[in-house]
Amino acid sequence: MKLKTVKEMTLKEKLGQLILPGFHSTYYDDQIKTLIEDYHVGNVILFTRNFTNASQVRELTKKIHEEIYKSTGHIPFIAIDQEGGLVTRMMKDVTFAPGPMTASASISDATYYTGRMLAEDMIRLGMNLNLAPSLDVNNNPNNPVINVRSYSDDPSVVAKLGKRFIEGSLEYGVLACAKHFPGHGDCEVDSHLGLPIINYDLDRIHKIEMHPFIENINVPAIMSAHILFPAYDTVPATLSKKILTNVLREELGFEGLILTDCLEMKAIQNEFGTANGALKAVLAGADLCDISHTLEFQLKALHLLEEAVNDGRLPMEELDKKVERILKAKEKTLPYLEKYFYNQEMKFSEENNKLAQEIVDNSLTMVKGNNVTLTPNTLLIAPVAMARTIIEDEFDDRNLAKVLKKEFNNLDVLELLNTDEFKESVLNSLDKYDNVVIFSYNAATSPKQVEFINAVLDKKQEVTVISLKGPMDFNKYNNLNNYLCLYEYTPNSIRTVVKYLKKELTPKGKLTIKL
Repeated sequence: MKLKTVKEMTLKEKLGQLILPGFHSTYYDDQIKTLIEDYHVGNVILFTRNFTNASQVRELTKKIHEEIYKSTGHIPFIAIDQEGGLVTRMMKDVTFAPGPMTASASISDATYYTGRMLAEDMIRLGMNLNLAPSLDVNNNPNNPVINVRSYSDDPSVVAKLGKRFIEGSLEYGVLACAKHFPGHGDCEVDSHLGLPIINYDLDRIHKIEMHPFIENINVPAIMSAHILFPAYDTVPATLSKKILTNVLREELGFEGLILTDCLEMKAIQNEFGTANGALKAVLAGADLCDISHTLEFQLKALHLLEEAVNDGRLPMEELDKKVERILKAKEKTLPYLEKYFYNQEMKFSEENNKLAQEIVDNSLTMVKGNNVTLTPNTLLIAPVAMARTIIEDEFDDRNLAKVLKKEFNNLDVLELLNTDEFKESVLNSLDKYDNVVIFSYNAATSPKQVEFINAVLDKKQEVTVISLKGPMDFNKYNNLNNYLCLYEYTPNSIRTVVKYLKKELTPKGKLTIKL
């Protein structure tokens, strides 16, 4: 396959390499057709909305590969946020991989296996850039968007486990993109909805937030955070030349690709505008601008970038450097695309499915107390999971209460509701049960859920709480005797719960954060 060089590209073809656009169809629709065929855009980001099944998405990505090659003379980046666990864009016909904190709590080298299994599915479907892992340090239990997407609250552990994920991903030629530089762990605002501020001094940021990135400075790509770090600059990291160029490129010596997080997130859109944000990000040092939704913003960003080249704000020499970096990175993935995508029929690994389940099974962690023993008079209470942040995905089969009713049809199983009526009904019936098992989900940021669980704990001693989203809610409870946790509410973890209650497995996981 002959690939164009930077010197052979027109200005429009070069500018098209700087944009990572999304679209909303499961087929090659007018939006992506316009971007590729009229504006020579060289990359695409996919989401759950683009995915029906493996056959469909493979046909879609084959079409994207063909059309981008015809329009630009080069292969595309097809990117996806396939972190595993709660941030999983592809769910059917592929391995449902464990999330970061699950892998961290589980068997030795689980993060390597996770990176590898995700990459194997991706490359077979024509995707060569994974917007993972999160190298954010989980040092704030109230963080609404990182949480179990982090490996640990220890920067050294995050660095070590992130490195193994990156290495696993590269086994199948998928480039990993570490995020969110300089660090998204210690904030309480979701940057999808507003602009977070991390107000620490430079020494602290280097030692904690930035440490995992410094230890993985050879990662193929790094994504910037839409977060304000006043110690560095008066604008968010994504738009900061001091952070992206002076610190990341020059001080730390990073030679890979710098990507932005989606510029339609409110942290950028509300204050700076998406298209203007793209221009500012490129001038600050970014190579690839993620604009995940809107054609108007995607086209306006290209227009503003072209204006900046023409008036000298973005010198051609600087543009060529960015495009050269992008093309060289793409070329590293080509042998793997040729082996697993262009020249091979689709096939997937049952072994990976088994390994993913083993990793989740081994992550179940006993934090306090004793194991559950079911009796004919055990009450089970479980929530229905809803995506709690924009980044999380909805799963069709994520109703633990429904599964428990089927698997334990001799027991009373209730769906947890955050209402006063539900609380009073349960409290009035507790005396007739030998013991109660309550599954919590995201309770650390759900006062009504904590209020309900504490009311049950105050009235009954024989209660076990099992969290489905890490141990962040552990310190919210009074009179807590028995507590276990998993680190994701996914089809895999539901199977783990059933095995545990049937005594087919025992908790072997290890805590990855201090309580």
